[in-house]
Amino acid sequence: MKFWKKILRPESVDVSDQLRSKYESFRRLLTTNNEILRDITELEGTLTGEKEVTLDEIRALTDALKGRVASMVDDLNLLAEGHYLDLRHIVEKIASGIEDEYRQIHGGPITSLCIPLEEIVRELADAVGGKTSNLGEVRNRVGLPVPPGFAVTAFAYRSFVEGSGIQERLDKLWNSIQLDDMEGLSRISDEMMRIVREARIQQDVEEEIALAAHDLYRKAHGKVRVSIRSSAIGEDSRSTFAGLYSTFLNIPLEQIQRRYREIVASKFNSRALFYMVTHGFRESDIAMSVGCFLMVDAVAAGVAYSMDPTNPALDTMLISAVWGLGKPVVDGSMTPDTYVISRRPGKGILEIRAASKDKRLVPAPDEGLMEEPVPPDIQNQPCLTEEQIEKLVGYMHALETHYRCPQDVEWALDRFGRLYVLQTRVLRIANWAMEARAPVAGTADRNVLMEGGQTASPGVGSGPVVHAGSDDTLRAFPNGGVLVAHQTSSRFVEIMTKAAAIITDVGGTTGHMASLSREYRIPTIVGAGSATAIPEGTEVTVDATRLKVYAGRVEELLVDSLQSPRRCADSPSLPLVERIVARVARLNLTDPSKNAFRAKNCQTYHDVARFCHEMAIWEMFSINDYRNLTDKAMAFRLESAIPLRIYIIDLGGGLDADPQEKVVTPDKILSIPMLALWRGMSTPGIRWGGARPIDLKGFLSVWANTLYDPAKGERGLGDNSYAIVSPNYLNFGSRLGYHFTTLDSVCSDNLNDNYILFRFKGGAAHMERRVRRTRFVGEILAHYRFLVDQKEDLLHAWVKKLPRDQTEELLSTVGRLIGCARQLDVVMDAEATLERCEEAFINGSYEFFDFKGESADS
Repeated sequence: MKFWKKILRPESVDVSDQLRSKYESFRRLLTTNNEILRDITELEGTLTGEKEVTLDEIRALTDALKGRVASMVDDLNLLAEGHYLDLRHIVEKIASGIEDEYRQIHGGPITSLCIPLEEIVRELADAVGGKTSNLGEVRNRVGLPVPPGFAVTAFAYRSFVEGSGIQERLDKLWNSIQLDDMEGLSRISDEMMRIVREARIQQDVEEEIALAAHDLYRKAHGKVRVSIRSSAIGEDSRSTFAGLYSTFLNIPLEQIQRRYREIVASKFNSRALFYMVTHGFRESDIAMSVGCFLMVDAVAAGVAYSMDPTNPALDTMLISAVWGLGKPVVDGSMTPDTYVISRRPGKGILEIRAASKDKRLVPAPDEGLMEEPVPPDIQNQPCLTEEQIEKLVGYMHALETHYRCPQDVEWALDRFGRLYVLQTRVLRIANWAMEARAPVAGTADRNVLMEGGQTASPGVGSGPVVHAGSDDTLRAFPNGGVLVAHQTSSRFVEIMTKAAAIITDVGGTTGHMASLSREYRIPTIVGAGSATAIPEGTEVTVDATRLKVYAGRVEELLVDSLQSPRRCADSPSLPLVERIVARVARLNLTDPSKNAFRAKNCQTYHDVARFCHEMAIWEMFSINDYRNLTDKAMAFRLESAIPLRIYIIDLGGGLDADPQEKVVTPDKILSIPMLALWRGMSTPGIRWGGARPIDLKGFLSVWANTLYDPAKGERGLGDNSYAIVSPNYLNFGSRLGYHFTTLDSVCSDNLNDNYILFRFKGGAAHMERRVRRTRFVGEILAHYRFLVDQKEDLLHAWVKKLPRDQTEELLSTVGRLIGCARQLDVVMDAEATLERCEEAFINGSYEFFDFKGESADS
């Protein structure tokens, strides 16, 4: 700490140079903060599908973010004289965690060879593959029935191919592939598959598979058959690898290890090799995880589409079903029943087309499958009852809601009437079908309540409008509500698991709340201008993608949003990106007023940037407390009709003044926030000179309070006021009589930089009157949408991230308020006086000197 003080406060540097140096650090910090927010927005765009990037690009982005965050930390320490040195260690710890994620790519957790299904979620797709991770997600987060099972992980695959010494041979063969030589490709495929089949599985992998199989045996309470399915990294993503790898059904538990080796070998069949090479994959990109699940004793099975993939405009779901196992539906070897169901609530089943099904596929007595005749009395009967169809439709609605895009679902019905989900993945909508349909059919005649703004998070949501208010309002926020607020706030994270959508009058797409909205995938419009004019309770549909808000519930839009491929980001690297985004962009420090807003609680780069930004603002807020600002050699005296001794310190570009004159007039002010404040202070009708008309009680209150005030010698009536300015920055400190105000503001064209911090304290009258005067200030500021914190006669108020024009207007309001509040405590004898002053100010009447003190007893 002593080192920093020597660097930051050398004896030879005068106060003006120190101020300029600190301001330069502050300005750099603001610029860096905006760069970080833009980088985070770009990274989050990979999750919404707005932007496709490679892993190399993501790594470059996270490396750049580390450098920017470290730079921001350094500038904060220059401002705060080394008070936040621990932040550098926190940045390094976050960077180390991100590097761990890169090291685990395509390998999963380095200690897990097998993982039971009840511990698997979507984020483990890099360890267990998309197919198995989706089933874990369905079981553990969506809450739908899935057969018990476990995964042999991608790390087990790495252990197998590297531990057995075959990786180098596989790499050499891979590198020799020539796509124009199909015969050569076939020979290479045969050789690679032979190498895998003959390789020995390591003992630790064998033991883990055996233990997992034994656990599955216990869960099944006896003799069981299992299905063993490929679940390669990247499978069931945008690159589907559909049908390229091996699957084994109705296999005894003791054959799991042999079949595991066969599935790993199928990674190198000729069709899979061709697919991987033509899609730009490297061999190391695809690690083969394997899923092992209990066989469902299926009476009927099939496939369900939550949307018609060939004609989405029909607004229907499709279910296909056969007797027995569902494999004939998947491979197209049998004509199934078809059920058409409306997606609209209350419309129900539109059509049932029962096919003639004279054969069915069932488990063979020993292992594998066999075909058998279907009893004649059910050959032409539908496989599903209406009740079962409705239950399956409920499953599809739940899956769509969770994944936020249409789903392709494999299902099975057992002999006890239980429906199971066997697989779910993104439903591929035919490109020609997407192009042929109208952009949003059926919305042309809908009542548009609002249009415009910016998309912070795309999508569509519908529900009743709830205006943002106090913390109590947020705590009572209803499920499915649409939050409407004047400006963005990270405290809205409290309702993001409940909200259908969010709209704000002002705000930007790179702000903290926008980032949270993308993380929680809440359709969000910011900068809408007039959203708060929509009455509370109004049912609306928010199209954040097209920037429109409609009256009522617009089903066409809600359906359309589920078809958007942008909402279905599912690239092979998506799970890794999700984990990296969580370490980089997740915002945990959401409320600066809470005790948890501390450096030690920063867990992500976003947290560190947010913390640095807030602390830097407060450091600048206190810059006017320099005792040696009284050195007038460094300041210009402002000469005006207002009887205040204001001295202006120019950090560069805030004044158009000759340094030799040391006196400036208001027309020489260039600083945008200072000009705005001055416009308010010089508003006609505000009287800066003379004393307030005061009643006897008011006089006695002032006399008693000052008589016994031990600090009265330190207070000078009409002390100097100092304004520290630059083109977009102002710090103003004013000591008027027995109260003081401090204001700190950035007002620029960059919305994320803009803020006003305001502090008001003190007075000459008794505490009751001072508190009432402070309430007047606070309630006026709250009327103009400041956040206010008052403790007796001390008030802090702040507003942030508003456009330049609104920030200027609020600065003018504060300027008027400072003038009107002067000596107002001495007449604040009753609540009626407080109310009268508030009403007058809001109505633009500032002749407060005409208000006579009114006795509370009269």
